[in-house]
Amino acid sequence: MSRRVDEVLRGPIKSKTIFPVLILHILEEHPEHGYAIMRRLDELCGDLIAVNTNKIYPLLRRLEERGFVTATWEHPSKRSRRTYTLTPSGRERLERIKEAMRPYLDQIETAIARLRNELYGPS
Repeated sequence: MSRRVDEVLRGPIKSKTIFPVLILHILEEHPEHGYAIMRRLDELCGDLIAVNTNKIYPLLRRLEERGFVTATWEHPSKRSRRTYTLTPSGRERLERIKEAMRPYLDQIETAIARLRNELYGPS
């Protein structure tokens, strides 16, 4: 199944897909609070995809509602930092997304290499 790269970027590979898989990936390493997750996402995405609280915190809530992560308050008696932890269901979801996403990432990588080679010659 070969798709044009612009179709891939509008379809299977977009911020709606990238952020959930990256959040689950980050939490697979260890539990983390929301701001640290955002900083790590920003590191990973660079200027490719904008990371902001309006996208990330609602997404963290949805991942929690779906049972992919759990969250606990640092101080249970007052609102403070929430620490997010990957659940076994979240780990399974991460593996399924990674498996499905791999062919599209390979396709993007191939298209970029072909374009770079055409414009600048072999590296």
